[in-house]
Amino acid sequence: MDGSALAREYYRSIDDDDYETLESLLAEGFVHGRPDRTLSGRERFVEFMREERPETDTEHVIDAVYSTGDGARVAAEGRLLRADGEVWFGFVDTFDIDGEAIADIRTYTDEHPL
Repeated sequence: MDGSALAREYYRSIDDDDYETLESLLAEGFVHGRPDRTLSGRERFVEFMREERPETDTEHVIDAVYSTGDGARVAAEGRLLRADGEVWFGFVDTFDIDGEAIADIRTYTDEHPL
């Protein structure tokens, strides 16, 4: 799976509560840097997504995915929707891809998306 496909599958697995697939997409030393926290380790990240997210009935709408020629860096631009379809916030996630796994994600958010 190339970097763009990994990114799309990452969002699908979160939206579908498919934590087994989510874990399989992440490198062992995975790190997710967010505006409010940093989550270190694949298991810790999956635990957060499964048990600690403020809202779990959400949907990631991906507007665009950008990739370097070698696929080692990917960026995804989109919006996170609440269960009622309201936009919670806009985001850009940058992905570092290590072989066939996501090594690192950095999330940038906009509380007032267009």
